[in-house]
Amino acid sequence: MIERELKLLLSASAFKCIQVHYAVMAQGYMIIADGNPLGTKKRETREFKTLDTAAKFLFRTGVADFTVKLKTSF
Repeated sequence: MIERELKLLLSASAFKCIQVHYAVMAQGYMIIADGNPLGTKKRETREFKTLDTAAKFLFRTGVADFTVKLKTSF
């Protein structure tokens, strides 16, 4: 899903859970909305260098409540 799709689904209140995961391999963060990662126009996973940049992006798109997962394996 790309940013435009995320905004459309947010306006329809279609998401149950939005999370920011720490991506070990990328050494950054990625946004997961109901199990689907936010991607770029080239359909690659969009990565954020810091948690602050991911949070600012979510706030700018209208998300005020999300969870952060620093360890994604069990």
